[in-house]
Amino acid sequence: MINARRYSASQAFYLFAGLLSLMACRQPKPETLFTFVDPADSGVDFNNTIAEDDTFNIVDFYYVYNGGGVAIGDLNNDSLPDLYFTGNRVGDRLYLNKGDLKFEDVTQAAGIRKQGWSTGVTLVDINADGLLDIYVCKSGNYPASKRANQLYINQGNMRFREEAQSWGLADTTYTNQAAFFDYDKDGDLDAYLMTSTNTVRNPNKVTPVIDNGRGASVDKLLQNQDGKFVDVSQASGILHDGFGLGLAVHDLNGDGWEDILVSNDFLANDHLYINNHDGTFTESARKYFRHHSQFSMGNDVSDFNNDGLPDVMVVDMLPADAVQRKKMAGPANPNTFEAMTRAGYHPQYMRNMLQVNLGKDESNTPVFAEIGQQAGVHSTDWSWAPLFADFDQDGWQDLFITNGYLRDITDMDFIIHNNQTATKSTPLETDRSMREGAKNMPSIKKNNYLFKNTGANSFEDKSAMWLGTNESLSNGAALGDLDLDGDLDIVVNNINAPAFIMRNTIQNAHFLKIKLSGSQGNTKGLGSTLTLYTNGQLQRQHMSVTRGYQSSVDYTLHFGLGEHAVIDSLEIIWPDGRSQVMRNLKANQTLTLKYTESGTGTFRNESTIQPLLQRADSSSHLKHIDREKFYMDYDVEPLLPHKLSQQGPCLAVADVNKDGLDDFFVGGSYQFAGNLFLQHTDGTFTGKPVPSAKDKNEEDTGAAFFDADQDGDDDLYIVSGSNEHYDNSPFFQDRLMLNDGKGNYRSDTTRLPAMRHSGSCVVPFDFDKDGDLDIFRAGRLISLEFPKSGVSYLLRNNHAKFSDVTNQVAPGLQSIGMVTDAAWVDLDQDGWHDLILLGEYMPITVFKNEKGNLKQLQPESLTFSNGLWNTLAALDIDRDGDMDLVAGNVGLNSRYRFTKDKPFSIYAGDFDNNNRWDALPAYYAGEVEYPTSSWFDVVRQVPMFKKRYQTFEAFARASLDDVIAPVKEQVKLTVRAYQQQSLILENVGNFEFKLIPLPAVVQQAPVKDILVSDINQDGQDDLLIVGNDFTIEPVEGQHDASVGLVLLGDGNGRLQPLTPQRSGFWVEHDARRICKVKQKNGDLIVVTQNSGPLLAFKKKE
Repeated sequence: MINARRYSASQAFYLFAGLLSLMACRQPKPETLFTFVDPADSGVDFNNTIAEDDTFNIVDFYYVYNGGGVAIGDLNNDSLPDLYFTGNRVGDRLYLNKGDLKFEDVTQAAGIRKQGWSTGVTLVDINADGLLDIYVCKSGNYPASKRANQLYINQGNMRFREEAQSWGLADTTYTNQAAFFDYDKDGDLDAYLMTSTNTVRNPNKVTPVIDNGRGASVDKLLQNQDGKFVDVSQASGILHDGFGLGLAVHDLNGDGWEDILVSNDFLANDHLYINNHDGTFTESARKYFRHHSQFSMGNDVSDFNNDGLPDVMVVDMLPADAVQRKKMAGPANPNTFEAMTRAGYHPQYMRNMLQVNLGKDESNTPVFAEIGQQAGVHSTDWSWAPLFADFDQDGWQDLFITNGYLRDITDMDFIIHNNQTATKSTPLETDRSMREGAKNMPSIKKNNYLFKNTGANSFEDKSAMWLGTNESLSNGAALGDLDLDGDLDIVVNNINAPAFIMRNTIQNAHFLKIKLSGSQGNTKGLGSTLTLYTNGQLQRQHMSVTRGYQSSVDYTLHFGLGEHAVIDSLEIIWPDGRSQVMRNLKANQTLTLKYTESGTGTFRNESTIQPLLQRADSSSHLKHIDREKFYMDYDVEPLLPHKLSQQGPCLAVADVNKDGLDDFFVGGSYQFAGNLFLQHTDGTFTGKPVPSAKDKNEEDTGAAFFDADQDGDDDLYIVSGSNEHYDNSPFFQDRLMLNDGKGNYRSDTTRLPAMRHSGSCVVPFDFDKDGDLDIFRAGRLISLEFPKSGVSYLLRNNHAKFSDVTNQVAPGLQSIGMVTDAAWVDLDQDGWHDLILLGEYMPITVFKNEKGNLKQLQPESLTFSNGLWNTLAALDIDRDGDMDLVAGNVGLNSRYRFTKDKPFSIYAGDFDNNNRWDALPAYYAGEVEYPTSSWFDVVRQVPMFKKRYQTFEAFARASLDDVIAPVKEQVKLTVRAYQQQSLILENVGNFEFKLIPLPAVVQQAPVKDILVSDINQDGQDDLLIVGNDFTIEPVEGQHDASVGLVLLGDGNGRLQPLTPQRSGFWVEHDARRICKVKQKNGDLIVVTQNSGPLLAFKKKE
């Protein structure tokens, strides 16, 4: 008999499953924000087809795959934006917008003729007749006669006449883009031409920087002189050589005059020409930016974080995929990088750069912090056009980026094959082989990227959700509301495929569109600035249409408003400083602002902010620069993640001569003595070197003043560290300098035990409560055996002679790790101070003081706290009566992300049995762990791997497990980092902690030191933070986004970051230590910087 109950249940299950399946089939596919309009529907069938032959190929014209641009603008004043595409081997095309995303090809009828290789295009009303004209740039492997730029003057009714020669704009250099702006404020539009060249055969070779206007490729500034454009480049200071791919005109320093930003390909520096208001410019890129992209392509300038300051995005070619990165990764050659910077090139790294404007420092110069890695927009493959715009209309500008490349010529196996062929062949045979090889290389065809702006300087990759899947070889792109529905659509110029018309489908979000009717000679208001306020939120845009890559956006400005249906106020400042303010405007309309209706006035800077602090090193007579003897760690340890030889200078404070005034000591590097700065009653200082000729062989990595011999004055303990000597070297011996009571010091070599291992810091404390000060001295590393634990010491003071009691009193402490900082803190309030440690690849570690004996604890909350820790501070941040901690880590602005489940690791041992320690760093990409280093560098460290992986592709696809499988038995040490954020550790009792990340701005760079001080004198502890790390290997690049930071505490555990302009605390170099020096008229804040000047700050008077 059949079990009816069981049968019915089974039937029900399958019926339910079937219904679910049917429902799933009927579910509509998730809608994307953008839909791709079919060319058959739009009528836009432009296809930038590139056919390779003996004239146009990567050997004879290395910009053969760079593609074309697109311009959007209303050419016939019918309110509908029209389209212009530039073609390389095909002719340009002009499309008339007929409405409803329907276009008509009017190229031939309009008088647009095919000539040469078109690159950038810009729409401009050059003759001020109210009609937009078309300026097209030319390049290509052609004679100069076929590289003349074209100017199509609008005759009305979509008819154009080419007149470049008569206007002085028929330039025949290799021009990639042009921008029109009134740089001299004489009322008409001038022109800037961005150029490259095809005559330099090795553009990545380190040669002297050319900045005299005589380089092979120098851009041009053309002044409009009564309708004739005249080259004034030399007289105006446009002198620097480059290979320009990205051009933006914007007021970068907020002085009301437009500046010029050029992003250059290859080794050439990016250029920032600052307008001097007198017809000249000063190149200032190094002054504004601390590094830039290596192969800079397109750029965009916009206030993406709504703070009123222009930010900068420059794109490069770093792949998002781990395997692709390895296939194109050449050797990380620190010596070449060093030679490059010494030759005058800026630090350059192959990735996108997002430069956030932090405001003006004490010299009135804008300072930018590069945060692309933290923001998640640093790797978007071979990228071309970045464009900021509010696509979802929530009031925050999102980021669109095109990418793709026709031939994967950066594949290292391809490059090595060509190099090997070159050694065996004649130049002609080599060129022929490379031409044929390149044509057979696959394309780098990818989806374009679209990132949603989530506020707080961060973005979320919405490419798949908003764009869907549509792989392409995309280059130039432009923005405009093509269908006049209130949102921004996107048009993209593709290689070997029809152009994209991308319709924005956003609904139920408010907007405001603005057109400008400008002055007589600048009819479209180029150079105007608009500021909008809605519900207290600021948005600011600058009128400039040359943006992204070889393209020109529509002249209609667009503001997204989200849920807000009313604009509180809208202000426009015209290029000559005249302004107009409108209030209580309704959303969802198009306004036309007229110059003739603006009020008189002159340009005004933003209101001056009164800072808390001001620089005081000059007034205090503190003139000291840290000097480092050049040493290349990577020559002996190629796979180090960062140098270990530049840890100082250290810093210590005390009243050494008992005059009631604080003095301080600044450590010296290898072969440079430290300096003691003695304070005078007027608040100035005199520095003198600490005596002892032998100190020139040690590097001072830590220091502390304390009364070692109990004679009533402060002696000086100096830790010896760094990585320049072999382990067990006498130059790693610490030094105890005894004070004669007057601030004069002599070295006493009899009071310390032998400690010949590299150290980091020293923390004196009477841990055994016998009335004298003992010492914890942290071990940093074992030279040439990274990442082995350093050797730490607990030294007991026995009548001014110190003995090593580490193993006796604190089992496990001696080899606890690569310690970078420590503190004695009574965490459990039992009257005995406990020892807290942290370091590189270490967990935050607690040794409980059990009445003079130290016992290592294992707090559950710290189990996975292993990080790349630098510094530790203690305070009662929440005023609950117990001590909390603040720990400085590497931060989030790094190429690598690591977590509890996907750590950053180092596998170490003597892999090839050559008595040389090998260390292999590894990270997770998705679910797979890979070595971080390139094939070149791994083979240089462990030559035996060359036989196992004979191609870059084989190594690129090998997981970490695959790589170390043959040497698994030789892996003797594995260290991991799980946590990369700097943290507050709130003491919750019983040696447990609540881990709270510090604000996002802190995570922009490594935190190297923290000072606890009530900086605003409100009775609450505040934090002053310094950081950066310029010692990172050159593939990842220096961490330099910290400029010093003040966090104001409220006594309840919350910390409020101040902008640098508000704090006045600008520390822009490679900071190491910070301390407070007491003076009669308030505290002095002193900061040391590696290879940089000593800084001092005091409260603003």
